[in-house]
Amino acid sequence: MSLCSIRVSNELGARNPQAARLSVFVSGIMCLTEGILVAIITVLVRDIWGYLYSNEEEVVKYVAAMMPILALSDFMDGIQCTLSGLG
Repeated sequence: MSLCSIRVSNELGARNPQAARLSVFVSGIMCLTEGILVAIITVLVRDIWGYLYSNEEEVVKYVAAMMPILALSDFMDGIQCTLSGLG
């Protein structure tokens, strides 16, 4: 159970829907900010990241090709985790 869902549940239990709505909004903004930041960093280091695994150019090239997919996956995972705690 995520921290956001606990906060929303507590606020709704206290009959305070405006605070619950604010909690959802803040959680969404934080999720988007973190997701965009991590995605940008992941895409920027895609040509370097492969050297952590191998010095072979073919491996580095394949890792660089997969990094945008990883960035998108991480971004979508953050959104999914945030929203699943609100359902």
